Amino acid sequence: VDIACAWSRRRRRRSCRRSNHAHAMSTSAVMQAIARPCVHARVAPRTQNKAVARRTVVAAVSEPEAAAADADDEKKTRRRFPRKNITVQEDQVVVGASFTGKVKRIQDYGCFVDFGAKTDGLVHISELQAGFVDKVSEVVSEDQEVKVWIKEIKDNKISLTMKQPPTEEELAAAKSEQEAKFAARQAYKKAQDVKSQAVKALKKGQKIEGEVKSIQPFGAFVEVAEGVEGLVHITELSDDFNVNVEDFCKVGEKVTVTVIGIEGAKVKLSMKEKLDVSMMIVCRSWLTILVSLCARICACVCAIAED
Repeated sequence: VDIACAWSRRRRRRSCRRSNHAHAMSTSAVMQAIARPCVHARVAPRTQNKAVARRTVVAAVSEPEAAAADADDEKKTRRRFPRKNITVQEDQVVVGASFTGKVKRIQDYGCFVDFGAKTDGLVHISELQAGFVDKVSEVVSEDQEVKVWIKEIKDNKISLTMKQPPTEEELAAAKSEQEAKFAARQAYKKAQDVKSQAVKALKKGQKIEGEVKSIQPFGAFVEVAEGVEGLVHITELSDDFNVNVEDFCKVGEKVTVTVIGIEGAKVKLSMKEKLDVSMMIVCRSWLTILVSLCARICACVCAIAED
């Protein structure tokens, strides 16, 4: 009986130790899982016939060490930027204002300039200087001081230019020049309309008295209407070869010309005295009749002489 009681007490002690040990193991496993995730290590099969074995290795890391590691990771991922010195207020950032700043970044399409505002401005490659720019680095470099003007503000983006904007006097001069060019174009258009109407009034074969305006080696230009000049080619001055235009007319002289062709606004003239085709036909018919009469008269005279 004593032996049985001792054996039972021994078994109860062993079961209590096992339960306490299991409780301690479960608590430590939970703390380690919270501190760091499990790392799985795979063991390759030794042979093809054996199955793949896996085991889970839990790294023993204490809670303070895990918190310190997380703090180090957070410090590494957080980027630190230097604090910007803002000297230009928002109400000073207006179109046309000029500032002096430093080039912070250079890109292929332009450069970013810090001129003291909260947001850096972009100077496009086309606004670096007058004329064509192949590379931005050929004009500016980083940390270079430049003078810029605000060109446009859109969606909190500031567009800058390094070209000095024109003054009020230059703008007024450009505006007056533009108005003068517009008036000149309108006058030219009106003159062309008058010229086209005058050309439409001309007819082929019409004889007109005009004034010689200019003489060229290939012919003479004669004004046949107001603002309408026609060309008398050198071949239409005479039937002879190697003629001189100045032998037939001079600048400012009044001459009689004949319209021989109209092509759009171009008028072709001639100074030759050409016969009318109808007159040529009449003359030819009378000449034929005269020749036939002469032949008959000759035949009668010959017959009388033989008798």
